[in-house]
Amino acid sequence: MSGAVDSPEGQMLADTPTQLLDVAEQLFAEKGIDKVSIREIVRTSGQSNLSAAHYHFGSREALVGALVERRIRVINRLRHQRLDELVACGRDASVFAIVQATVGVLAEVVKTLPWGPDYVRVAAQGIFSSQLHLGTLIDPQAMSGHRRSAAMLRALLPDLPERVFNTRLRILNNETTYSIARWVQSHGAVAPSNSRGFAAMVRGTVDFLAAGMAAPVGEPDAGYLSGARGHS
Repeated sequence: MSGAVDSPEGQMLADTPTQLLDVAEQLFAEKGIDKVSIREIVRTSGQSNLSAAHYHFGSREALVGALVERRIRVINRLRHQRLDELVACGRDASVFAIVQATVGVLAEVVKTLPWGPDYVRVAAQGIFSSQLHLGTLIDPQAMSGHRRSAAMLRALLPDLPERVFNTRLRILNNETTYSIARWVQSHGAVAPSNSRGFAAMVRGTVDFLAAGMAAPVGEPDAGYLSGARGHS
């Protein structure tokens, strides 16, 4: 069996899924998930078999899930490392520090890893898409860092009603991805010429989201939505 994998044909077969995912990530980031066909991904990857993507992933949705999951696994390990560092230095009792770690991990990936800028733009599209349900496509173990940071925040914010806490956590996770993706979309990959602007955006995002997580709960107001409609 190992001989088959070590042969040129076997190596090519083993490399095909990675090639397809690499190409899909670049095309999705550049053109948009909804505007890139499976045929274009296969053709751009240099594969001669147009059914290669279906053979390796089964469906378009599974391909997107595999694309996101392989990056999330890296981010997940880094997130656990950041949280371990917070615990080791006694900063795990700070909502700000936990939010800073959450935002900072993705920001560091986008800044330092070659695939980071493309990944964050694809992830933002995936979260926003009504057609994709990423939560059902990704191995829950790849999200263990998210669950750990959520549990740490919950322990620090016991007075928040469950519904409010979950809503704020969703905003924290989504807006972290959106803010960084929007910046990359406008400014490109992080480089010496724009790194100060990127750092400023990350600081502002951390400040805003940490304050939002810990903010007091407002009084219920049945007229809130109708009153805010005129300012949209």
